[in-house]
Amino acid sequence: MVVRTMLGVCYVGPRNPRAFLVLDRLHPYGASQILRLQQPNPESWIFWDYAGRLGALAILAAIPSARAVAFRSERLRIVRWEEVAFWIVGVVLASRLLGVLVGRTINTVFPATVLGTYPRLSGWLYSIDIVFGLALVAYSEEILFRRCARHIFSFYMDDGYALVIITSVLFGAYHWWTGVGNIVAVAMMGVLLMLFVRRSAALWPVVLAHYLIDIIEFS
Repeated sequence: MVVRTMLGVCYVGPRNPRAFLVLDRLHPYGASQILRLQQPNPESWIFWDYAGRLGALAILAAIPSARAVAFRSERLRIVRWEEVAFWIVGVVLASRLLGVLVGRTINTVFPATVLGTYPRLSGWLYSIDIVFGLALVAYSEEILFRRCARHIFSFYMDDGYALVIITSVLFGAYHWWTGVGNIVAVAMMGVLLMLFVRRSAALWPVVLAHYLIDIIEFS
């Protein structure tokens, strides 16, 4: 049986009795990206950004099979907290370096590929975005691209490096409007984050690393 949703397609079959969600049409995410690029002020840009992310999470939460994958609880596999800290710091520093050396350098060479920029926020809107907005960004993207995408592609291939690359390319492609340099840098960042989640098993340290990366980028 095939169930089509706003977010994608749910397949119910013998290979997966709980069903799984194919992220072939991220409607809330895609629609919010297009809409926010047309906004004349930061307030409306932020509104559509938040709406798209919350909408995608709400749809995942509304579908039992998707909810079981997206919001499942996992125990931390790493025993030593020093290793968790090492991973977080390493991923944050490496991602920052990639953003500067790869993202900005390539975008400078190919400026026409940059179709929009994030708004510069100030005052109360900046405070809300740093505390809530960037946390929402990190959480929603890790749920979709590290947990759901990994679950989906694991039905077609081993949970190995090919899956890491494919999900990371998908993650980079989601940032299509930020320029080819940033797409490449984000995809490379996705590799680091996926390796981290494979090592940790739990998603929360990866969300924290992603959140810190974004805080450094937008502060």
